[in-house]
Amino acid sequence: MQQLLKYTLMPINALTRVQRSEMYALMQANYNEMNECNFHSDLDKKQFVGIISDTSKHLQGFTTFAINPGDSGTEQYNILFSGDTVLSPEQWGSQIMMQGWCESVGSIIASDSSKEWYWYLMSKGHRTYLYLPLFFKVFYPAPDISEDNMLKQITDRVSRILFSSDWYPDLGIVRFPHSLGELKPELVDAAYQKAKSKNIGFFLERNPGFFKGDELICLAPLFPDNMLRSARDFMISGMEHPLKINVS
Repeated sequence: MQQLLKYTLMPINALTRVQRSEMYALMQANYNEMNECNFHSDLDKKQFVGIISDTSKHLQGFTTFAINPGDSGTEQYNILFSGDTVLSPEQWGSQIMMQGWCESVGSIIASDSSKEWYWYLMSKGHRTYLYLPLFFKVFYPAPDISEDNMLKQITDRVSRILFSSDWYPDLGIVRFPHSLGELKPELVDAAYQKAKSKNIGFFLERNPGFFKGDELICLAPLFPDNMLRSARDFMISGMEHPLKINVS
Protein backbone atom coordinates (compact mmCIF):
# COMPACT_ATOMS: atom_id res chain seq x y z
CA MET A 1 0.00 0.00 0.00
CA GLN A 2 1.40 3.38 -1.04
CA GLN A 3 1.80 6.07 1.59
CA LEU A 4 2.43 9.80 1.53
CA LEU A 5 6.13 10.14 0.78
CA LYS A 6 8.69 12.91 1.16
CA TYR A 7 11.93 13.36 -0.80
CA THR A 8 14.86 15.15 0.84
CA LEU A 9 18.23 15.92 -0.75
CA MET A 10 21.11 16.04 1.73
CA PRO A 11 24.90 15.77 1.86
CA ILE A 12 26.19 12.26 2.50
CA ASN A 13 27.88 13.39 5.71
CA ALA A 14 24.49 14.49 7.10
CA LEU A 15 23.12 10.93 7.14
CA THR A 16 22.49 9.41 10.55
CA ARG A 17 23.56 5.88 11.49
CA VAL A 18 19.92 4.83 11.48
CA GLN A 19 19.42 6.16 7.95
CA ARG A 20 22.53 4.39 6.69
CA SER A 21 21.39 1.13 8.28
CA GLU A 22 17.94 1.49 6.71
CA MET A 23 19.53 2.17 3.32
CA TYR A 24 21.60 -0.99 3.51
CA ALA A 25 18.60 -3.03 4.66
CA LEU A 26 16.60 -1.79 1.67
CA MET A 27 19.40 -2.82 -0.67
CA GLN A 28 19.52 -6.26 0.96
CA ALA A 29 15.77 -6.62 0.43
CA ASN A 30 16.17 -6.08 -3.32
CA TYR A 31 19.61 -7.48 -4.12
CA ASN A 32 21.58 -10.62 -3.33
CA GLU A 33 25.33 -10.72 -2.66
CA MET A 34 25.35 -7.42 -0.78
CA ASN A 35 28.32 -6.60 1.44
CA GLU A 36 27.84 -4.01 4.17
CA CYS A 37 31.43 -2.76 4.18
CA ASN A 38 31.41 -2.33 0.40
CA PHE A 39 28.06 -0.58 0.57
CA HIS A 40 29.20 2.03 3.09
CA SER A 41 32.56 2.49 1.37
CA ASP A 42 30.81 3.16 -1.93
CA LEU A 43 28.31 5.47 -0.24
CA ASP A 44 31.12 7.59 1.21
CA LYS A 45 32.38 8.28 -2.32
CA LYS A 46 29.16 10.16 -3.14
CA GLN A 47 28.44 13.79 -2.26
CA PHE A 48 24.65 13.77 -2.04
CA VAL A 49 21.76 11.43 -1.36
CA GLY A 50 18.05 11.81 -2.03
CA ILE A 51 16.13 10.17 0.81
CA ILE A 52 12.51 9.06 0.41
CA SER A 53 10.65 8.61 3.68
CA ASP A 54 7.05 8.00 4.72
CA THR A 55 4.97 9.85 7.30
CA SER A 56 6.49 7.69 10.05
CA LYS A 57 9.96 8.76 8.85
CA HIS A 58 10.78 5.21 7.75
CA LEU A 59 13.04 4.94 4.71
CA GLN A 60 11.19 3.91 1.55
CA GLY A 61 13.86 4.63 -1.04
CA PHE A 62 16.98 6.58 -1.92
CA THR A 63 19.27 7.62 -4.75
CA THR A 64 22.86 8.84 -4.56
CA PHE A 65 24.89 11.37 -6.56
CA ALA A 66 28.59 11.91 -7.24
CA ILE A 67 29.89 14.91 -9.19
CA ASN A 68 32.91 14.36 -11.45
CA PRO A 69 34.03 11.16 -9.67
CA GLY A 70 37.66 10.26 -10.29
CA ASP A 71 38.20 13.72 -11.82
CA SER A 72 36.14 12.56 -14.78
CA GLY A 73 34.95 16.07 -15.62
CA THR A 74 36.75 18.17 -18.23
CA GLU A 75 36.96 21.84 -19.22
CA GLN A 76 33.98 21.17 -21.50
CA TYR A 77 31.65 19.12 -19.32
CA ASN A 78 30.76 17.81 -15.86
CA ILE A 79 29.74 14.25 -15.08
CA LEU A 80 26.87 13.50 -12.71
CA PHE A 81 27.17 9.91 -11.56
CA SER A 82 24.12 8.11 -10.21
CA GLY A 83 24.95 5.47 -7.63
CA ASP A 84 22.62 3.08 -5.85
CA THR A 85 18.96 3.86 -6.50
CA VAL A 86 16.18 1.79 -4.97
CA LEU A 87 12.52 2.18 -4.07
CA SER A 88 10.50 -0.17 -1.89
CA PRO A 89 8.36 -2.43 -4.13
CA GLU A 90 5.29 -1.28 -2.17
CA GLN A 91 5.92 2.22 -3.54
CA TRP A 92 6.40 1.28 -7.19
CA GLY A 93 4.16 3.48 -9.28
CA SER A 94 4.85 6.53 -7.13
CA GLN A 95 6.34 9.53 -8.97
CA ILE A 96 8.27 10.71 -5.92
CA MET A 97 11.62 9.32 -7.08
CA MET A 98 11.33 10.84 -10.55
CA GLN A 99 10.24 14.23 -9.23
CA GLY A 100 12.86 14.36 -6.49
CA TRP A 101 15.63 13.17 -8.78
CA CYS A 102 14.80 15.71 -11.51
CA GLU A 103 14.62 18.60 -9.04
CA SER A 104 17.91 17.51 -7.45
CA VAL A 105 19.59 17.31 -10.85
CA GLY A 106 18.28 20.77 -11.72
CA SER A 107 19.80 22.17 -8.52
CA ILE A 108 23.10 20.43 -9.21
CA ILE A 109 23.52 21.47 -12.84
CA ALA A 110 22.56 25.06 -11.98
CA SER A 111 25.64 25.16 -9.73
CA ASP A 112 27.83 25.37 -12.84
CA SER A 113 26.15 26.74 -15.96
CA SER A 114 29.50 27.30 -17.71
CA LYS A 115 29.74 23.65 -18.83
CA GLU A 116 27.58 20.92 -20.27
CA TRP A 117 26.42 18.15 -17.92
CA TYR A 118 26.04 14.45 -18.60
CA TRP A 119 24.27 11.81 -16.53
CA TYR A 120 26.38 8.67 -16.15
CA LEU A 121 24.13 5.76 -15.22
CA MET A 122 24.96 2.16 -14.31
CA SER A 123 22.00 -0.13 -14.94
CA LYS A 124 21.91 -3.71 -13.68
CA GLY A 125 18.11 -3.82 -13.88
CA HIS A 126 15.51 -2.95 -16.50
CA ARG A 127 13.58 -0.64 -14.19
CA THR A 128 16.60 1.66 -13.93
CA TYR A 129 17.19 1.64 -17.67
CA LEU A 130 13.56 2.64 -18.31
CA TYR A 131 14.21 6.06 -16.80
CA LEU A 132 16.05 6.92 -20.01
CA PRO A 133 13.32 6.38 -22.64
CA LEU A 134 10.65 7.66 -20.27
CA PHE A 135 12.28 11.00 -19.54
CA PHE A 136 14.99 11.74 -22.15
CA LYS A 137 14.89 12.50 -25.87
CA VAL A 138 18.55 11.68 -26.47
CA PHE A 139 20.49 9.04 -24.54
CA TYR A 140 23.00 6.25 -25.07
CA PRO A 141 22.58 3.37 -25.76
CA ALA A 142 19.08 3.53 -27.23
CA PRO A 143 16.91 1.23 -29.39
CA ASP A 144 16.01 2.26 -32.95
CA ILE A 145 18.40 5.20 -32.84
CA SER A 146 21.77 5.50 -34.55
CA GLU A 147 24.45 5.51 -31.88
CA ASP A 148 25.69 8.98 -30.98
CA ASN A 149 29.46 8.77 -31.39
CA MET A 150 30.14 11.66 -29.02
CA LEU A 151 28.07 10.11 -26.23
CA LYS A 152 29.77 6.78 -26.87
CA GLN A 153 33.21 8.39 -26.63
CA ILE A 154 32.38 10.15 -23.36
CA THR A 155 30.95 6.92 -21.96
CA ASP A 156 34.13 5.07 -22.86
CA ARG A 157 36.43 7.76 -21.43
CA VAL A 158 34.63 8.02 -18.09
CA SER A 159 34.25 4.24 -17.77
CA ARG A 160 37.98 3.72 -18.31
CA ILE A 161 38.73 6.29 -15.58
CA LEU A 162 36.30 4.83 -13.08
CA PHE A 163 36.52 1.09 -13.74
CA SER A 164 39.73 0.37 -15.63
CA SER A 165 39.90 -3.33 -16.55
CA ASP A 166 36.36 -3.98 -15.27
CA TRP A 167 35.06 -1.93 -18.21
CA TYR A 168 34.36 -3.94 -21.37
CA PRO A 169 34.01 -1.33 -24.14
CA ASP A 170 33.03 -3.81 -26.85
CA LEU A 171 30.08 -4.91 -24.70
CA GLY A 172 29.29 -1.54 -23.12
CA ILE A 173 29.17 -3.07 -19.65
CA VAL A 174 31.07 -3.08 -16.37
CA ARG A 175 31.65 -6.58 -15.03
CA PHE A 176 33.24 -6.89 -11.60
CA PRO A 177 35.43 -9.90 -10.75
CA HIS A 178 33.36 -10.43 -7.60
CA SER A 179 29.66 -9.63 -7.46
CA LEU A 180 28.80 -6.32 -5.78
CA GLY A 181 25.07 -7.04 -5.82
CA GLU A 182 22.60 -9.07 -7.86
CA LEU A 183 18.90 -8.61 -8.41
CA LYS A 184 16.58 -10.86 -6.45
CA PRO A 185 15.25 -13.77 -8.60
CA GLU A 186 11.73 -12.35 -8.66
CA LEU A 187 13.03 -9.07 -10.14
CA VAL A 188 15.05 -10.99 -12.74
CA ASP A 189 11.93 -12.96 -13.70
CA ALA A 190 9.97 -9.71 -14.04
CA ALA A 191 12.42 -8.51 -16.70
CA TYR A 192 12.17 -11.70 -18.75
CA GLN A 193 8.36 -11.60 -18.54
CA LYS A 194 8.42 -8.17 -20.22
CA ALA A 195 11.06 -9.01 -22.83
CA LYS A 196 8.67 -8.22 -25.70
CA SER A 197 8.69 -4.56 -24.67
CA LYS A 198 10.96 -2.65 -27.04
CA ASN A 199 13.01 -0.94 -24.34
CA ILE A 200 13.20 -3.90 -21.96
CA GLY A 201 14.05 -6.23 -24.83
CA PHE A 202 16.83 -3.85 -25.85
CA PHE A 203 18.17 -3.76 -22.30
CA LEU A 204 18.23 -7.57 -22.13
CA GLU A 205 20.00 -7.74 -25.49
CA ARG A 206 22.68 -5.23 -24.45
CA ASN A 207 23.10 -6.59 -20.92
CA PRO A 208 22.41 -10.35 -21.03
CA GLY A 209 24.40 -10.88 -17.82
CA PHE A 210 22.31 -8.42 -15.77
CA PHE A 211 21.08 -11.24 -13.53
CA LYS A 212 24.60 -11.81 -12.22
CA GLY A 213 25.37 -8.15 -11.59
CA ASP A 214 26.67 -6.88 -14.96
CA GLU A 215 26.09 -3.14 -15.31
CA LEU A 216 25.00 -1.55 -18.61
CA ILE A 217 26.64 1.88 -18.82
CA CYS A 218 24.42 4.68 -20.09
CA LEU A 219 24.81 8.41 -20.71
CA ALA A 220 22.35 11.26 -21.25
CA PRO A 221 22.84 15.01 -21.74
CA LEU A 222 21.36 16.96 -18.83
CA PHE A 223 19.48 20.08 -19.91
CA PRO A 224 15.76 20.91 -19.92
CA ASP A 225 15.21 20.62 -23.68
CA ASN A 226 16.42 17.02 -23.58
CA MET A 227 13.80 16.13 -20.99
CA LEU A 228 10.32 14.77 -21.66
CA ARG A 229 6.98 15.35 -19.98
CA SER A 230 6.91 16.54 -16.38
CA ALA A 231 10.60 15.68 -15.94
CA ARG A 232 11.44 18.88 -17.81
CA ASP A 233 9.28 21.01 -15.50
CA PHE A 234 10.74 19.41 -12.38
CA MET A 235 14.30 20.00 -13.62
CA ILE A 236 13.53 23.67 -14.34
CA SER A 237 12.02 23.99 -10.88
CA GLY A 238 15.21 22.61 -9.36
CA MET A 239 17.37 24.98 -11.39
CA GLU A 240 15.72 27.88 -9.60
CA HIS A 241 17.52 26.75 -6.44
CA PRO A 242 21.14 26.05 -7.41
CA LEU A 243 23.28 24.21 -4.89
CA LYS A 244 26.33 26.07 -3.61
CA ILE A 245 28.97 23.48 -4.42
CA ASN A 246 32.41 23.35 -5.96
CA VAL A 247 32.19 20.97 -8.91
CA SER A 248 35.87 21.10 -9.89
